[in-house]
Amino acid sequence: MLDFLPAVPLGILLSFSFGPLFFILLETSISKGIKQAFFIDVGVVAADITFFSVAYLGASKLITEENQPALFLLGGVLLSSYGVLSFFKTYRKRKKQQKGKVKVIETPNLFSLAAKGYLLNIINVAVLFFWTGVLFVIGPKFEMEMGKIWLFFLATVSTYILVNLCKYYFASKLKTKLTDSILYKMKQILNFFVFVFGAYLVVSGYFSVTILN
Repeated sequence: MLDFLPAVPLGILLSFSFGPLFFILLETSISKGIKQAFFIDVGVVAADITFFSVAYLGASKLITEENQPALFLLGGVLLSSYGVLSFFKTYRKRKKQQKGKVKVIETPNLFSLAAKGYLLNIINVAVLFFWTGVLFVIGPKFEMEMGKIWLFFLATVSTYILVNLCKYYFASKLKTKLTDSILYKMKQILNFFVFVFGAYLVVSGYFSVTILN
């Protein structure tokens, strides 16, 4: 039983990892609600399952020194593109609301929120490296026994979700204190952050390719 205790701090660490999804989930819980943020998390966890499965089946063959720069470039381009597209989409929506002088009440499709979480997590190749590293540490410890390895993963993800739900609850309390203007600025700052994070991955991948060549 003690072998599974490290899954708890690992899940907490995941919940407070300051990447694009950290801020997207908090913003969603504030502007749309806890349920909407939770469904994005469902997609995030589905992507984690995908990555962990790939790692378990032999990600070491995929994540070679030669392939890493290309993976970072691809993930960076996709993240940057998402940031730019989301920025202009939010801007256009804001303009329509101002022209109509009517607040648009959105009821986002829960499946689309889960898909959003999955796609945003799956294009961040750093997550694949993370789960591969975790597997390299716990694999020998559990003698590569499938049941124990997946139980450790489940404990980690369960901790991650529980901590996130607590964050969403407290973040949602801020909603009544935030105006539409502040929420708009928060979303645009978030989109800019996602773009910068993606650009950083592109630059890192580019310089890695240059060094290798």
